[in-house]
Amino acid sequence: MTASTSPAPPPPAFAAASRNHYRAAALAAERGLRTSADHLAGLAAECGIKAILADFLGSRLNTRNRLENAEVATVKGAPGNRTRKPQEHGHLPELWEHLTAVAHRRRGGGAGALFTQLIWNNPFAGWDVGDRYCDGTALTDAVIDRHLKAAYDLIAAHEQASILGTRTRT
Repeated sequence: MTASTSPAPPPPAFAAASRNHYRAAALAAERGLRTSADHLAGLAAECGIKAILADFLGSRLNTRNRLENAEVATVKGAPGNRTRKPQEHGHLPELWEHLTAVAHRRRGGGAGALFTQLIWNNPFAGWDVGDRYCDGTALTDAVIDRHLKAAYDLIAAHEQASILGTRTRT
C-alpha cells in the first residue's frame, strides 16, 4: 500500500482576494462594523500590493509558496563575503515599503511608472493586523476612509496595469 499524497495547494490569487476583502470591508463600513471594516481594508490592500508585486514587478513565489523579490533582500556577512537572500513579502505596514522599493527602481517606464503614484505616502503606516482585536473606539471615520481608499486605489492600479498589458508573467 502506498501513502496518499495531498495535492499541492493552488497558488495564491492575490488580485481576487484583494477585491473580495475590499467588498467585504465596504459592506462592513456601511453597517458600522468599524473594526471589521478597517481590518478587511488592510487585508485588501495587502493582497493588492502582493498582486502588483507578483503580476507586474517581478516578485515570485518561493518554495514555501510565499512571495519574494530579489530587489528586497537581506544582506548578511562581512564585506567581501556578503550574501543576499530575497526577503519574503510579509504584511503591512512593511509590505508598503517593499512596493516602494521595487516600484521606485522601475519608475522610468513600464509597470513601475504606473505604481509610483501610490508609493509616496503609506496610508497604513500605523496599521497593524492585530488591531482586529481592538474595540474600535480609536478608529475614526477618516482612518477607515483612508484605508478603504488606499485599498481601492491599489485594486484600480492593478486593473489599469492589466488593461495596459504590462504583466511580468502569464
